[in-house]
Amino acid sequence: MAVRRILLVLTGWMWSVAAALAAPIATGMAEREPPAPVLWLTLLTIAGLSLAMSCRRWWLPLMLWVPVAFAVSLIIAELADPVIGAAIREELGGFYVLQADLCAALAITVPLMFANMRFGRGDGAKNRSLLG
Repeated sequence: MAVRRILLVLTGWMWSVAAALAAPIATGMAEREPPAPVLWLTLLTIAGLSLAMSCRRWWLPLMLWVPVAFAVSLIIAELADPVIGAAIREELGGFYVLQADLCAALAITVPLMFANMRFGRGDGAKNRSLLG
C-alpha cells in the first residue's frame, strides 16, 4: 500500500515537472539556461545515483563527482560572467540564480557526503585490514 502511494506521488510530481518543461520560455539568454525544475530533477538524480553507488562501494560516488563538478563549473561560470550573468538575472530573476547556485552546491557535496558516510561506517577500515 505504501509503495502505491509513493508511486502515485512520484507520478504526480513528474507530471508537474513535465508541464513546467513544456511551458514556453522567454526568448534571449533564458533559452540557453536549463529551467529550475530541470535543475532540481538533476540534483535528485545525482543524489539517487550517489546513494545507489555508495551502497555498492564507498568510493563509487567519487567517480560521479568529477563530471558533476565539471558541469557545475560551466553553469557557475555563465552565472558569474558580468555580461551573461547580468542578462540571466534580468530575464530569469534573482530567485533563479539562487536556485541554480543552491543546486550546484548540493550537486557537488552530495556524492562526497554519501562516500564519506559509507567510509565512516568502517567499510574502508575493513577493506584495509584485508590488504595487510
